[in-house]
Amino acid sequence: MKGISLSQAVLENLVAHLEEVENGKNKIFDQYFPEPSKDRYDFEDLYESYIKKLGDLVRNAQKSDEYGFEVPFVIIGSMVEVQDLASQEVLRYRIVNPSKNSIGYGDVSCLSPVGKSLLLKKPGDEIEVNAPGGLFRYRIVSVRLGDNVG
Repeated sequence: MKGISLSQAVLENLVAHLEEVENGKNKIFDQYFPEPSKDRYDFEDLYESYIKKLGDLVRNAQKSDEYGFEVPFVIIGSMVEVQDLASQEVLRYRIVNPSKNSIGYGDVSCLSPVGKSLLLKKPGDEIEVNAPGGLFRYRIVSVRLGDNVG
């Protein structure tokens, strides 16, 4: 994560978000995966990787005087633009915590197939999402901090 510059606002938001996800991880596991299961173990692995990568970013990023909301990879609370590789349509998703009180248009839970597939991916990455509606292939166009991280 060395050599990455983030605006002061983004860095402050990421520090607060990191603390929130570290403190709330057991609640998410217990609420959405109350019994031991492959899904729980898979999500625990993803979430631990998420916390580690986010922590590395916060510790190693350089503070920039620039004003911007770009982040180097998809986090909970980020707005992600993806291009559907079949239709070429550009879609926008905001990755949200599943316990978020109000879910809006374009909000996708980090527990959903789309959300889990996007977490930690970077602009330019191509992903496949196996969702109830079928298999989708996307290329990540951009990632920026959403209005409400968390």
